[in-house]
Amino acid sequence: MDLAVVMRQEVLADKLEDGRVRGRGVATWNTRRLPTRLTPGWTNRLFVAAQGRWRGYFPLSGDVFWNPRDAAAPYALIFDPRRWTPIEAAPCPSFRGWRYREAPPGGAPAVAQQAADPTSEEGSIPPRTS
Repeated sequence: MDLAVVMRQEVLADKLEDGRVRGRGVATWNTRRLPTRLTPGWTNRLFVAAQGRWRGYFPLSGDVFWNPRDAAAPYALIFDPRRWTPIEAAPCPSFRGWRYREAPPGGAPAVAQQAADPTSEEGSIPPRTS
């Protein structure tokens, strides 16, 4: 299942830096609603829009972290910031929170060209953290 969120440009830049520079394999996006249609494993995608345009997606875990101490946003979507995939920028309507995407933005997304990352491991699954 695909989910979509709108991030401020500086937040997206920070998430990308976590993956590329710091090598972190797990990041989160906090939300107040629980997504119930995620599939098990790293088969989901988190599409990201910034500055009014779709920018790309992160592989999204089928797991959701729950923090009962955070009343405003007790659920955290878990994604892999190392495996960002840019797509051709397309206009995106503004929305809050997250939404399900039955189809990728603009139909099948065209993946933008990017240099191969020699540190990435195609098909690897990030380790679980406790």
